[in-house]
Amino acid sequence: MDNYLENLSLLSTNDTERSIDELLELLSDRNVRITVAYLYDHPNATLGELATVIVGKTAVDESRFGTESDYERAYVHLYHSVLPRLDDHELLTFDPDEKAVSDVDVPPVLFTVLGVEE
Repeated sequence: MDNYLENLSLLSTNDTERSIDELLELLSDRNVRITVAYLYDHPNATLGELATVIVGKTAVDESRFGTESDYERAYVHLYHSVLPRLDDHELLTFDPDEKAVSDVDVPPVLFTVLGVEE
């Protein structure tokens, strides 16, 4: 528990223009957390790839199989909510026509808070 709180305290030292509240609100969405963590190693991911990752992670965490409807829900949530919000926060560029992410610019502190290690 202490490590988790220690990681959260790193947000107060972030060198972005975003407040801690903005970052915590953004990270409160599980799909945002999964997406940001995945983008660490895959900065040019496609919408389909991200939906697959979300379904896979959720299936593993819940000890069940992912379904086609899980994929469709994740895809729609990414397209209409997650990726536009990350784009609005200037953490990446989302091209809805190409259904792809580019120009990932996530502050390293967010990766640290999410437990993404090099």
